[in-house]
Amino acid sequence: MMKTKYFKLLFLTAFIAVTQFAFAQQRVVAIQGITPGQPLVYDQIYNAILADAPNRVTNKNVVYELKRGQVYLATSTINSTDYDLYIRAEAGTGPLPIIFHTLNSAGASAALITARMNLKLENLEFDGKHSNGTLGNRVLNMYGKNFRATLRGCRLINDRGAAFSLQVDGVKLYMIDCVIGNQGHHISVGGNGRAIDIRNTGTVDTIVVQNCTLYNYSDRVMRNMSPIINYVKFDHNTIVNIQGYHGCIQLGKTKTAVITNNLFSNPLTYGDRLTARWRTEQMQPDKAFAVITHDSLSTNLKAATVEMRNNNIYHDKKMVDYFNLTPPNDSIADVRPVNNAIVKFVGAGMPQAYFKEELVLKNTSSWQMLLNFNTYWVSHPKASVFPNNFSVIYPYEWDVSYSTTSKSYRAADNNYPVGDLNAWPALKAQWAQGVIQKSAPLKSVSMEEVKIDKSFPNPFLDQTTIYYSVTRSQKIEVGVFNAAGQLSKMLVNGELEAGSYSVVWDGNSNSGAALPKGIYFLQIAGAKDKVVKKIIKN
Repeated sequence: MMKTKYFKLLFLTAFIAVTQFAFAQQRVVAIQGITPGQPLVYDQIYNAILADAPNRVTNKNVVYELKRGQVYLATSTINSTDYDLYIRAEAGTGPLPIIFHTLNSAGASAALITARMNLKLENLEFDGKHSNGTLGNRVLNMYGKNFRATLRGCRLINDRGAAFSLQVDGVKLYMIDCVIGNQGHHISVGGNGRAIDIRNTGTVDTIVVQNCTLYNYSDRVMRNMSPIINYVKFDHNTIVNIQGYHGCIQLGKTKTAVITNNLFSNPLTYGDRLTARWRTEQMQPDKAFAVITHDSLSTNLKAATVEMRNNNIYHDKKMVDYFNLTPPNDSIADVRPVNNAIVKFVGAGMPQAYFKEELVLKNTSSWQMLLNFNTYWVSHPKASVFPNNFSVIYPYEWDVSYSTTSKSYRAADNNYPVGDLNAWPALKAQWAQGVIQKSAPLKSVSMEEVKIDKSFPNPFLDQTTIYYSVTRSQKIEVGVFNAAGQLSKMLVNGELEAGSYSVVWDGNSNSGAALPKGIYFLQIAGAKDKVVKKIIKN
């Protein structure tokens, strides 16, 4: 009798689980836009999400899918208070769906998204320029405390304040393969114009920006005035023409920062003399401008870890020459890549932190127009408005590739190009598959045939990079084992020549499943030697 009851209970439990799973299957809601020549229709996305509210009562696992090549006009705010908001382009190729942020019937402008739970946006274009030439102000906002925002393959163009604003504690933000440009009010002096704007928060958990192109900002790429950020990763991005009212990347009080393999072309184009007018938002005591800054430590943040390498940071020589032509000389030539706090935190790794190589990018804004804008402020230091909006000359499609004979083309980790790898699709595909390219042979021969140089960060949140060396050609296995000695992930298994290498572990197993937090062991095994190092996943 007891056995019968047990099997009935087991069957009922399984039935409920399967039923719940069936109801939780992802729904796809296709939303129609308009094509050129059709009558204007407004708030297609907002109205479709509003109409879908009854369906979300039984199944909140929904993705709203937009048509490629179509236009969506937005005047109302999507306020996702009780569901994860996921909007993407339909599969396939063709132009991205374009979401135009427009003025409402009262001539006013409202935010487009205020996400209060998880937010995911994929392969969409957001344009905040209104028909009357004005710009929307921080139209994409994250209010979901301790939730995650993921933007992948998106274009965020023309916002007066910032492309994406974090307005609440504990957020994890991931910007991957995005193009974010024309941020700020380019005809009026002021501090607006950012990619990431952190405000009204106490602590931000994670910010990852990878393989993005960020161009034409009147202020800075990241604004972090006061909150503590647990982890920042800024890797393989191309940054072009940052005027820099208050700097370029403002880490603020960040516990762990990884700044690697980025290209900075014309950051802080105002120079040190001109930007002296806008130092109020530099929180560190070291007030001299720098492209990347970290604040002084406080009672809330006793120590910080900063890893920085392979970054090309330069200004076009013609721009530098102009500012140093006649007294009083502007100090743009002396604008430092990093401030004193970062020098301290990076320590012995500073020689690898950055280099300077002037490049010719294939298709970007004219540096001459940017120069004209900056020199106007030198001649009119009390002016508030520039007579012409130089942003109108920017080409819509950018190409930030550069000469394959340059140092930068092989200067990133594993001999990949510095900057946004989307400029080289074939190399990007190899990089995404974890292909390791051979680097220069070791200059000195060690008695050890294999060596773990370091793993960073350790402990880590979303991924860690393992650096190791091989002193002679041999078969190498790099694997991660759990505390029980079981293989969790094989990272490398093949013949390698002598040299220095690196490989990234994303914290997942061989099957791609996320592994639990805890202690793991990294093992590198060669023909004769075997080296083991403890790593911790937080």
